[in-house]
Amino acid sequence: MTFNANTEVALLKAHTKLRARKRHKSSKLDKYRTHLCKLNEAGASKAELQRWLAMRGVNVEWTTVKRWVDKNA
Repeated sequence: MTFNANTEVALLKAHTKLRARKRHKSSKLDKYRTHLCKLNEAGASKAELQRWLAMRGVNVEWTTVKRWVDKNA
């Protein structure tokens, strides 16, 4: 049996595609999309957005808010 690097790389790339599928679950921040976008446009910081969400019972890290705002605003 001989080792074929090209075949192995193709197999690894196929496995990577299967493992790296897109997430189909919506974010819990999507429910507050309009409010978060308006607050962000008005100059609220990511930490302030996090606190605003916490006042409404949504506990997330500020990095989650940052990633969501960077992607959706």
